[in-house]
Amino acid sequence: MKFDADYDQMIRSYNHAQKIEITEHLLRAIDYIINYVQSKDAGDWGKYADAETELLKKYRSDLQPYANAQLYKYFDFRRVLGAKDIIPLETLNAMKSAQEQSLSDEEIGLFLEDTKRSLSNALYFLYLSDKKEADEPITLNDSIAVTDETDKDITKARQLLAIYYFLKASLGIEGRDSNSSSCIARFVHLLTGTKFTTIQNSDIYKKYLQMPNYKTDGKLIEDLKFIRPYFIDLGLESGVKMIDEEIQRAIKELPFNERKKYKD
Repeated sequence: MKFDADYDQMIRSYNHAQKIEITEHLLRAIDYIINYVQSKDAGDWGKYADAETELLKKYRSDLQPYANAQLYKYFDFRRVLGAKDIIPLETLNAMKSAQEQSLSDEEIGLFLEDTKRSLSNALYFLYLSDKKEADEPITLNDSIAVTDETDKDITKARQLLAIYYFLKASLGIEGRDSNSSSCIARFVHLLTGTKFTTIQNSDIYKKYLQMPNYKTDGKLIEDLKFIRPYFIDLGLESGVKMIDEEIQRAIKELPFNERKKYKD
């Protein structure tokens, strides 16, 4: 159950195609681990390690949410109970032997079987939703024209979202932790002329830690569609692509009956 929760939280950070690819990767990883458990052949573990390396080479910094989930710790069966907080530390320390603190062969088998079944189900529904979305293409032609904005339309939230994508698309700067986000937040305060007392109490800082998903559902979609024409006018194609991918991801996560208003 804890593996499923970590997977669900992690996978939300990716677009639909990436969700499928990462889930397929995890299913292959489970197969490598199963083979290793049965054979104790280091070559089988090496296949798992090599697959992780290849995924990192392909995704690079985009793999950060996957890395943060630390799913690999579930496959360290001697330490997983403590490493993933399956058992409270006090209870774990009360166990007298290392064998007691490890998963038994039966528990390992059940965990791998259940995990493979859960990932297979997740992939099944990803394939189903992918087919449905292919039949109902998402179009972005209804983005708000830049010339239509008013002072009321240009909110602080939209400013922050535009700065996030501008920094990411043009300079490759993206807040990945509290330290880098605080530096960016100070810069945003300078750009917007917004005063603050401490950066930890700054609303801009708190929102930036959640970027680009500080809003959800239709509110995020409308903000993304609002800032999109600005990136088109600047010729920042990479920024437009990032915004389009996030719009598509957000639409696909809406309930089906709400998606219809974003499709032609």
